[in-house]
Amino acid sequence: MSTQSPQVLVIDDDPDIVKAAALLLNRHGIAVTGAGDPDVAWVKLAERRFDAILLDLNFARGRTSGDEGFAMLERLIAADGDAVVVVVTGHSGIAVAVRAMREGASDFVIKPWSNERLLATTQRAIDLARAKRAVAPAPVGGDGGLLLGEDPSIVRIRNLVAQVAPTDAAALIRGPAGSGKSLVARALLAAARRGGPVVTVDGGGTIPDLPADGTLVIEDVDAIPRAAQAEWARGFGTTRIIATSRLDRAALRAVLIDDLLYRINTIEIDLPPLRDRGDDAVRLARHFLDLFAARYARPAKPIGDEAARAIAADRWPDDVRGLRQACERAVLLGTGAFHEIADFALSVDIDDPVPRAIADLNLARGEKAMVAAALQRHAFNVSRAAAELGLTRAALYRRMDKHGL
Repeated sequence: MSTQSPQVLVIDDDPDIVKAAALLLNRHGIAVTGAGDPDVAWVKLAERRFDAILLDLNFARGRTSGDEGFAMLERLIAADGDAVVVVVTGHSGIAVAVRAMREGASDFVIKPWSNERLLATTQRAIDLARAKRAVAPAPVGGDGGLLLGEDPSIVRIRNLVAQVAPTDAAALIRGPAGSGKSLVARALLAAARRGGPVVTVDGGGTIPDLPADGTLVIEDVDAIPRAAQAEWARGFGTTRIIATSRLDRAALRAVLIDDLLYRINTIEIDLPPLRDRGDDAVRLARHFLDLFAARYARPAKPIGDEAARAIAADRWPDDVRGLRQACERAVLLGTGAFHEIADFALSVDIDDPVPRAIADLNLARGEKAMVAAALQRHAFNVSRAAAELGLTRAALYRRMDKHGL
């Protein structure tokens, strides 16, 4: 059973209210984090998972309608269907409580509250959250920690998402395969103020019917055929665009026309590869091991020191996705009291982070392997593979012919 203190997020623009709640709940072993407005709340929610959320209904001084709070409640439930939200309001009367419960709140508290009522309601919310977690599968293969971490690059991305999400600005998310681009897109959608439908398409597909009042998510925008790019750009209209790509800025400019690029990159979010995130690989490994241990009803085990060093040294070519898969394997196949290097099937030496499979290649074999890998990653799309390798199409064709590819 977990001994970690319950975590509660209090969203209220009055710091005295947050302080009063914290003083009470802290005395009973409940950790409290405060957020003065919804934007700050989304930053906190990106940093950790909370057992319960206490949500005030009004944030602007003089407002009494509760509309802001109900809008936030709707977004919280949309972002996490298992979120446990307690509405805190100065409005008396059963009507507010009924509406809050109907729209997804688990309970409500009227201000000024009695300490006994607030404590009992919060504890029930925590118990409900933990009960939901106990019967639900861990979110493996989905959000599963892709934006967790303490490296400054990830902290900046979380803050940027919180700033950008409430706007209608187009966003371009770049990063290696498996680094969490889809998760960032979902985070932008979860905290968006814009309503309307969301349409998700692959860049290699056909132009969809665009939602004028909604959002279009284009995965692998660089896969849009060059001949069709102008038509895509003209059709965007008032639709908000969120696009993703594995290519860096220079490579993307080589494959996209200026008009299309201009329409999608108002805000650029660059996800770093896991190998450049310092100690985050080990932090994420612990997170994934806990998730899979819960999913498969296996005992949670610590990571051995040598395994931790190996995880930190690995290049992780499949990025966070590859780390997650390695942790699943470790939970299923590890037999010791702690996780060892062999549990993760790592392909690196601690003292030499060059993959063993590549260390003995000569130059010709290395070039062939790199070209073949790029072609496979891009389904033999020569333009995209050439852009990734920093080659012209003609140069790539020459190397393909040279190596019989």
